[in-house]
Amino acid sequence: MKKIAAIICGAVLATSAVCSATVSTDTIGIGRVTPGISTSRLTSLYGQPNSKHGDDWNYSNFKVEVDHGKVQEIETYNSTIATPLGVAVGQNVRVLSETYGTADRVDIEHHEEEYEYYSHDYSQKIEFKVRNGYIYKIICKTQD
Repeated sequence: MKKIAAIICGAVLATSAVCSATVSTDTIGIGRVTPGISTSRLTSLYGQPNSKHGDDWNYSNFKVEVDHGKVQEIETYNSTIATPLGVAVGQNVRVLSETYGTADRVDIEHHEEEYEYYSHDYSQKIEFKVRNGYIYKIICKTQD
């Protein structure tokens, strides 16, 4: 009986270790731009974009994709702008687990890693692209 209880406890602990915590929507964003904000709010914060190509609006240190007057996606390769928790391009990958905790999903392909964190209601996510142990791109987006 003790062996069965130990096996069940071990299975529960192993499952809980695999599960990961989701993050608050207020931690998903780049600078003051968050997925779902209106384009009028975006322009009040950062002014008009440097250029527009269809639904893509390019600012000096980030790019957004808009749809129906709302920001659907924000991305940056620039180290001068950070997430609400202070994570920026150029930082060591260790900062992700220290700041956001265990990723909800990690993909590894061709010497690159992608760490994904989802909001509590899965309506948004933040992705960190990593190469050689350092963040080189951050993407925040709404989920369909």
